[in-house]
Amino acid sequence: AKGKIVLGTVKGDIHDIGKNLVAIMMSGSGFEVIDLGIDVPVEKFLAAAEEHKPQIIGLSALLTTTMMEMGKVIEALKAGSLSPRPKVMVGGAPVTEAFAREIGADGYGADAVSAVEGALKLVGKG
Repeated sequence: AKGKIVLGTVKGDIHDIGKNLVAIMMSGSGFEVIDLGIDVPVEKFLAAAEEHKPQIIGLSALLTTTMMEMGKVIEALKAGSLSPRPKVMVGGAPVTEAFAREIGADGYGADAVSAVEGALKLVGKG
C-alpha cells in the first residue's frame, strides 16, 4: 500500500457521493482506505487515527454550515498526542484551497483526481 487514509464526512453532514468517489480512487491508487461514513464527530476521527495510524485523514463536507467541523478536527489532532500526526486533507463542493489553508489543512482536493494527486504528494509518492 502507498499509505493509509481515514475518510469521513464531518459531523452534521450526511452527503457522501464525493467522499465515496475519493475512497474508490484512493483505493485504486494503492491506498488502504478506512471509511468512517457520514456525520462523523471529532472524537470518532481521533479514535480512528489512534487505532489505524493513518498517514492522512480526509475530511469531506458538502454543506457550508458543516465546514467549520473540519477545523475542529484539525485543532483536536494538533492538541492530541499522536506521533507522527497524520496529515489532513479537506474537500467538498463548498471547500476551497483558501479555506483549507485558513483552517490549517495540509492538503486540499477539488475533486477525486486532485485528492489522489495531493495524497500521493503528502506521503512522498507523487
